[in-house]
Amino acid sequence: MRMIKYTGLAIVFLVAVLSSWGAEIKFKSEAYAGDDFSFYVIPNFLSEKQVIVGNGTVDENGEFICELDISEETTLFTEFDVFKGWFILKPNESIELVLPPKTEKKSSNPYFRLKQVHFGIKNPNPDNTNTLIDNFTRQFTVRLNKNFQEIFHRRSIETAESVIAELLEMFPETENKYFENFKKYKYATLKYTAQIQEPEPVIEEYFINNSILYDHPEYYDLFEKLFGKYLQYATQQVNGQKISVMLNSGAYEQLIDWLTIDMGFDKPLAEAIVLKGIKPIFYSKRFNTVGLFSILQKITDTSEIEEHKTTATSIFNQLARTMYGTIAPELNLVDINGEIVTWDDYEGKYVYLCFTRTDNEKFVPHKNLMKEFQKKHSDDLALVVVIEDDKLEEKKEILSSNDFEWTVLRGQTRSNIYESFNVRILPTYFLVDPNGRMAGSQAPWPDENFEMQFENILKATKME
Repeated sequence: MRMIKYTGLAIVFLVAVLSSWGAEIKFKSEAYAGDDFSFYVIPNFLSEKQVIVGNGTVDENGEFICELDISEETTLFTEFDVFKGWFILKPNESIELVLPPKTEKKSSNPYFRLKQVHFGIKNPNPDNTNTLIDNFTRQFTVRLNKNFQEIFHRRSIETAESVIAELLEMFPETENKYFENFKKYKYATLKYTAQIQEPEPVIEEYFINNSILYDHPEYYDLFEKLFGKYLQYATQQVNGQKISVMLNSGAYEQLIDWLTIDMGFDKPLAEAIVLKGIKPIFYSKRFNTVGLFSILQKITDTSEIEEHKTTATSIFNQLARTMYGTIAPELNLVDINGEIVTWDDYEGKYVYLCFTRTDNEKFVPHKNLMKEFQKKHSDDLALVVVIEDDKLEEKKEILSSNDFEWTVLRGQTRSNIYESFNVRILPTYFLVDPNGRMAGSQAPWPDENFEMQFENILKATKME
């Protein structure tokens, strides 16, 4: 095998996860009074779909209670301020969370990432999974810091294995399945850090012929490191052309043969790698989308693993929303004048739709180019810009359009607009035709020959 380089407090509405056993979350923190909290699970990391299982509002006294229906020990997440908090909850369990000090988000950086924190639990039982994880993580971190130089810089697998041996003695095997998997993939990550250049032993020990833990964050984190862009990197190797051909032609069987026979993965793992790798390949805009959709359809039709079938269908539907000829996702956003804007406002025109931020280095040069496009093609082309910034009033000058026409929309008024259009990076552009259909999965940037391509589209339309 080879490797490539969220009582009188708030009424809570529930979404059941599998069968129903009550569990309760509560906390008290006056600093969060009036704040909304939603709690979600990720049942399948391959699709990354978040499922809300409970939500509510902290009352004026800072008290919060939320009941959830869960059928098994589950990892729950919630995002607030600058944090992404997580904790483990069992059916019929009641826990009181300890929140970190309130820290409001001030950064306007488009690449800002939430700080992941494991919630503290007030007065926990010694065998509570959260307590076990906290105790283990504390000892793990102490030893990791002590041996940082040897493991991270000198890549000493002997030091990593010595640390693991110490932790195995301190934390012997328990009957807590979640905790055992947590430890297992902490150890795996430590070994991977020491063998990052040659991770085959880690893959063989922890992934090949091992159960895929679709809902375990520690498993997912390492899987992402090893396989998140495996297919994409494979196409860039010396013999990557054959992988590109398989992807472009939708040759699912040959792709699986390569992963299982040539690379040594078992079939479930091979399918998981393909499912995880399809979206990066798709968004790279360098591959035939028909071939990629064919691969997803083959997995839906033939996989023996239900999680893979449903994931392939989910990814297919997600990516197809912005494919050529499909009805464009709903617009319905508020502009900077407080008016609702929909596709009906642009009937009879093509719409060059941009998702961006005013502090993006491409904003001003792209604005200048779009200005020239609009002045030249005003009868056929409308410019619509969705801005992610929170406070557009402070950006009036840069958003002005005295000598040309464009519409500036507030992206924050409907945050799921980004998911509707599969926006992953800023800026991202689309072209919507006069009938409200997508004229491509994505459109070129203004400095990528958009005008020439648009003029070709106009010419072809007028010849019909």
